[in-house]
Amino acid sequence: MASFYAENHLRHIAGLEKRHGPISDEVVTALRTLIKLICRSEDPVEAIPFLDRCISIQESLHGPQSILGDLDEWIRQAGRVDFKLVEPFQLRRLAIRTRLSGEHSWQAAEECEAIARKWASAGDYSRARAFLERSISILEKVHGAVSIEVAAAVDTLAEIGARLTKWEDAETNLQRSLHLKEKIFGKRSEEAARTLLTSAIVHANSCKLQRHGAKFEGLRKAVTAFASGLDIIEERFGPDSLEVQKALEAMISAYLDCGEFWKAEPLLKRLLEICERTYGDDAAALLWILAELATGYARERVEDAEPVLERGFAVLRTFLDAGKPIFRRSILDMAGNRKVLYGGSQKGVLETLVQASETFRDNLRKRWGA
Repeated sequence: MASFYAENHLRHIAGLEKRHGPISDEVVTALRTLIKLICRSEDPVEAIPFLDRCISIQESLHGPQSILGDLDEWIRQAGRVDFKLVEPFQLRRLAIRTRLSGEHSWQAAEECEAIARKWASAGDYSRARAFLERSISILEKVHGAVSIEVAAAVDTLAEIGARLTKWEDAETNLQRSLHLKEKIFGKRSEEAARTLLTSAIVHANSCKLQRHGAKFEGLRKAVTAFASGLDIIEERFGPDSLEVQKALEAMISAYLDCGEFWKAEPLLKRLLEICERTYGDDAAALLWILAELATGYARERVEDAEPVLERGFAVLRTFLDAGKPIFRRSILDMAGNRKVLYGGSQKGVLETLVQASETFRDNLRKRWGA
């Protein structure tokens, strides 16, 4: 579709070309105005032919460095454009930055990582990995192979691998990250612990579609990595700390997502005990834990479900009686507030409890042949 603004502006630009020549600052200025109008009110894709023309003239007049501003501006506004159309402009910006700052510069590494993130958002893992590996290679030369910058880039590669379900690559890069962090910060450092906890979640998530043997091995790795990471977090922050609570919650979610209630159950019970000590016996932080325990028991061990269900509904009633109950996804310092309904990383506490209650009754009827 032709741009609404193009026809009139192109007539104006044609007049400028007659007066000042086709390769002139005046034509560049007019093209920039047209590009801004299109990006503000239309699809930025419509601006591409005018951007090509603008930067071509600008570069011929003032050199490659002079077009960086035009590239930056259009790329910034092209967030919703298919990245296949954007990449040529980012590659051009990468080439200019490389020429200005050197092949092995932080600017080149930064641009490679930006391109990698865009390809990851588009779901193309192979292209994202190629650019991130290039970024890591540059950072190793700039900062050294064992450096915070390299470790952060490897973490990004692992995160993208996990997000795009490239589990084997994600696990490999997390091991690579752990090795770096142990060297940089120490084996008992918080940084190493957090990498171990992330590895545990990735191992658990990778089990979702695996067969029994591979799933068992993945869960074994998850248990081992989580125990090691949690041990360090407990040592540094204390056994009842918010950091320990967050770690338990994240691991519980990973186990529940892959259908491993019995792996999650001891962690749920441990988190329940911590929250009871920290926030009280009828605090909001207990609700989602009780709901998940009730759901698992109702489905798999019906005799344990009823007391947990009763307690869950009793705690829920205390908050429904509040004058103005509010809902929070983040625990922070709100979990003991009697007007706060806290759902943890789960959703629908009331719905979860009701569903668990129905499952409990169904399984109870089946047990007694009713």
